[in-house]
Amino acid sequence: YDQDDGASCSCIFTECICLELRASTLLQYCSNTGKCYQEHGHCQRKKVTRPVSSSSSSHEEEDNLLILEAAEEAVTMGKMFDAMGSKSKAVDINEDILTLFKVEDDFSWEVGFTLSEVNSLGPKSLEIVVTTLIASSKLFWAMFRSNPENGEQAKTRTFKSCMDALDIFDKAPAKKQLRDHSIVFPGYSFMNEIAKAMPYKPPNNLPQDEFEKGLADNFLRATNHQQYHHCIALAMQADVMRRQGKQEEAIVVIEEMKSIYDPGLHSRAILKEYVKDHCCETVAVITNWLSQDGRIEEAMKLCDDVIEALPEMKGTGAGQAKKVLDLYRDTVEEPAAKGGRKMYPLVVATSPSIMIILNCASSGGEPYADSKSDTAFMLNGKRKYVAVFDYIGIIYFDMAFATLYAEACVCLASIHGCYSQDKKALIKECEQYLEASEEALKNKDGKLLSTVARSYHSKIARKLQMLQSPSTTVQNLEKAGSGNF
Repeated sequence: YDQDDGASCSCIFTECICLELRASTLLQYCSNTGKCYQEHGHCQRKKVTRPVSSSSSSHEEEDNLLILEAAEEAVTMGKMFDAMGSKSKAVDINEDILTLFKVEDDFSWEVGFTLSEVNSLGPKSLEIVVTTLIASSKLFWAMFRSNPENGEQAKTRTFKSCMDALDIFDKAPAKKQLRDHSIVFPGYSFMNEIAKAMPYKPPNNLPQDEFEKGLADNFLRATNHQQYHHCIALAMQADVMRRQGKQEEAIVVIEEMKSIYDPGLHSRAILKEYVKDHCCETVAVITNWLSQDGRIEEAMKLCDDVIEALPEMKGTGAGQAKKVLDLYRDTVEEPAAKGGRKMYPLVVATSPSIMIILNCASSGGEPYADSKSDTAFMLNGKRKYVAVFDYIGIIYFDMAFATLYAEACVCLASIHGCYSQDKKALIKECEQYLEASEEALKNKDGKLLSTVARSYHSKIARKLQMLQSPSTTVQNLEKAGSGNF
């Protein structure tokens, strides 16, 4: 870090130490073994007892104020350790927080809470337990991604912690005392991300399609038309439908979402609470399916809607290649380049291929300023991205990144005056990318992961075949299918 950042880190670290000392003391006071309290000038030990309901009763459960104070300070401390990158320390603190609300034993990630303990939670206690479990799920997910080869435990706990949060909130009588139920909404959204990103076993041996549909339906009911939360729930429902091959139904849901969604009013709140604006993201992914299905006018209309959703992009038409190129360069490629590979790994991985495709489209098949250097880049023999990104691209965006690079090769090889030696090399490179794409399109059981991604792959394969034909012209290639750009 530089000198200025160093001072900031020092302040945060010092505050963490102070909070840890204070919170540790409170955690000790409130532990299940006893608490320290003053009576007639003597410090005595007394076992903490909370009323435990055997079933959901009609009376209102109460919170223990001392426990809440300890938990809230520990939550602040955990967030600071998370911000400093100490995920394991933050997880340890969260485990201590959850132990405060146990009645019988210390909290464990494998066992969680019993039904009687869930029934005994007061409204504020329920809020802390649910938000801590969701936060822990995200921490475990970050730990798994940083070391996937040795992260089986973190992967298991990612799913279970989030699922426990949803289940506890569903069953706890105290939720009736909460006016705001939005504390659990990020759990639904994150569970959808988990479902897309890693293999898992749904509870009660439910089929995955049925489980994910149920999650989306429950989220939609829970939001009860609460402004931007309902927009996110609709986006999740459309996303689940898309993954299950129900694109037409997804489009109907997206139209409903668009009738409610106001970017100027909702987008900032969505980013704050859900990190990403899933509304725009889902619409953008659906445009890809419409494009592959040959419904270009519908796809372009949705593209315009996405662009209009971003204030800094208003007034820029999506129908002209040059404007799209400028739009992509100014709002995606250059900011990502400044942020670096660690901050925007997926953008940095795909940006070279997308820039080549857009440059070729905007030049009308003629050489452009960087066409020679782009050709050299594609033929330098270096790997352009991590192989697992193909899977991520298929699951999240319905396209393998290898297909993007294959299309970039076709575009460069189609430029007027392309040297025959370069053209042959680009064709060979394209074939290799298509092979990688073909392999990524299926899981270990041979099941096709995305029909849309397969359609994109097939279009580029057809364009490659036409490119290898002596009589092929640029116009013929355009008729063969334009891919995504």
